[in-house]
Amino acid sequence: MLIVLILPGFQTVFPVFKMGRLGGYAERAPYPELQWSKLLDSSYQLALEKYTEDRLGFRVLLIRLRNQVAYSFFNTAKANQVLIGKDNVFLDEAAIRSYAGQDYQGDQHIRANVRRLKAVQDTLARRGILLVFAIAPSKANFYPEYHPTYFQKLPRTQSNYTAYVQQMQQKGVNLIDLAALFQQWKDTVSYPLFTRGGIHWSGYGITLAADTLFRYIKQRGHFNLPDYQVVSRTITHEPQDSDDDITRSLNLLYRPSEFEMVYPDIKFELPKPGQKKPSMLLIGDSFGWGLIGFYPYIPNLFNEKTQFWYYNTEVQVGARSEMPSDKQVKLLDYKAEVLAQDVVLLLFNQQNLASFDYGFTATAHELFFPFTAADQARIQAIEQKLKQSPAVQDKLWQQANTNNGNYDQLLRTMALEEYELQRQ
Repeated sequence: MLIVLILPGFQTVFPVFKMGRLGGYAERAPYPELQWSKLLDSSYQLALEKYTEDRLGFRVLLIRLRNQVAYSFFNTAKANQVLIGKDNVFLDEAAIRSYAGQDYQGDQHIRANVRRLKAVQDTLARRGILLVFAIAPSKANFYPEYHPTYFQKLPRTQSNYTAYVQQMQQKGVNLIDLAALFQQWKDTVSYPLFTRGGIHWSGYGITLAADTLFRYIKQRGHFNLPDYQVVSRTITHEPQDSDDDITRSLNLLYRPSEFEMVYPDIKFELPKPGQKKPSMLLIGDSFGWGLIGFYPYIPNLFNEKTQFWYYNTEVQVGARSEMPSDKQVKLLDYKAEVLAQDVVLLLFNQQNLASFDYGFTATAHELFFPFTAADQARIQAIEQKLKQSPAVQDKLWQQANTNNGNYDQLLRTMALEEYELQRQ
C-alpha cells in the first residue's frame, strides 16, 4: 500500500514511464502566484491543488483506465456530449437532438435570414462575386439507425435543416445541399462516408463532396479551375487525420475497431494556360478543415488571397501581416475583405444551422443596406432588452464558448434578427 501511495509522487518528480498525452482539448493549470489575499480566501490552495492534479504521476494512465472501464462495462463515453450508439458508432447528443428538431428556430426567424442572404447574394453578384451556401451532412442525420434506443423514440418535428433548404430553394439562393447528396450516396458507395469514431465526414466523403461542390462553383462562376484526379487509393482499417477525432477524445486504453475505409490519393495539377485560381472567402465550421488540411482542395484550386473565417470569428487561413495580431474578424474592414474575393462560400453542417451562418449575413446585409439613425436606435434598444434576459445571456455565452465565438457579434446578430421580425 505504501508503494502504491509513493509511486505517483515518484513519477511526478522522476517521469520514468512515458505516459503520452490525452486526446481532446485541455489547458494545464499554471503555477499560482502566492498572495495573502488568495491564501486567506483559499483560492490559492484550490489553484495549487489543480496545478498539482494536472501534473500528478500516472494521471494519464488512470484517466484512460477509468474511461476504459466506463466504455467496456457500462457502455458510457467519458467525453462531453458523446453517446455510444448501436454497433459502437460514436455520436453527438446535441446533433441527435437537432435532428429531432429540438433546437428549431422558427419559421419567421428562418425566412428573415434567408431573405437577407438572398439580398446579399444578389448584391455580390452585381459586383461579379459568387456567393454559395453549402450544407454539410451531420453524422446524426446520416446515421439515424445507429442512434441509441432512447433517442430513436424521440418525436421528430420540423428541423432547421429542412426549413432552411425549403426557404433557400424557394428564394433562389445558390445552395449545395451536400447532406441530401450524402443520403443519396449512402446505399450506393462501397465505403463509409462517416467513420465509426469520427464526427466529421470521412476522407472518402470529403473527396465526393469536394468534387460536387467545386464543379458547381466552376460552372456557376464560369471559372476555369486547375485540374485534379485520383491516382490511387488505400484501403485500410486505420483511420487518418480527423476520421477518429471522437475516438481520440475518449482517451481509452484500447481503441475500438474501425470500419474498412478507403483513402483516395488526389493529384492536383498546376494551372494550365487559360486556367486561373480565383480567390475565395470560406466562412464555416470545422467541416471546412476537411477541404483545407485533410484533402487540400482549397489551397490548390484557389489563390493565395483565399481566407478561412472560422465560425466567422477568427482568420484561420489567409491572414496577412497587416491584419490584427489576434486575427479577429471583427477588427477587419469587413466589407473590403468580402469585396476582394471572387467566391464567398458559406459551409455549415446541419446541426450548426441553429446559428445559421454565425452572423455573416446579418453583418454583410447591414453593410450593404445601412440602417437609418432611427433603425440603429431601435436595434440598440433590443440589444439592451436581450442583455436583461438571463435565458438569452446563457444561450449567447454558451454559443460563444462552444465555438470560440464573439459575444458582441452574436448579440448584435440576435438583435438584428429580432428587429427584422418586428418589421415584418
